Amino acid sequence: MPGYANQRVSDIGGIVSTTTVRNVGDSEQLLYTATKKSGVVGLIVTNRTTGILPVSVYMKKSVAQNVSNKALTSNVATITTSSSHGFFTGDSVTVAGVDATFNGTYTIASVPTNTTFTYAKTASNVASNAASGTSTVTATFYLAKDLRVANGENAELIDKPFIVTASESLYAISGVENAFDVVLSTQEGAN
Repeated sequence: MPGYANQRVSDIGGIVSTTTVRNVGDSEQLLYTATKKSGVVGLIVTNRTTGILPVSVYMKKSVAQNVSNKALTSNVATITTSSSHGFFTGDSVTVAGVDATFNGTYTIASVPTNTTFTYAKTASNVASNAASGTSTVTATFYLAKDLRVANGENAELIDKPFIVTASESLYAISGVENAFDVVLSTQEGAN
């Protein structure tokens, strides 16, 4: 999980609990919302249908970043943030407060550095220049995106535990109604 590798679940204490969310389907399903710093120690999806179907499990997290620079060349927008953003190729981002050319929701095409990311944007070229004001970027971090799981099969989505903080939530969605069950094990922190 991006941004959480430097923390161990054993650092937070707490009791492990397991929750099963049944019938995850074609609309976004809330799996878990942390009330305090917690560890996700297990996450298994099970296909309930007769086909091989995709499932996505993700965390929505607002990561406020000041945008310090913008550029657009050959229909590729490049945004520079003033500090490390923690985004990955494929994350969904919303850019706001830059200007009408750059604002909107996009899929990150590449992450050239820890302070830049790119996305496709069909528009006239814009020379690299400073972005003024406060702009924010929000992202959806995927544990699995369109993972194909066969009929009756299970898939373990995490290979090592990761930390979530208060108010962060995990979601799941599939392309078919009532397609998956999700078993989520968490260790809620003592603080």
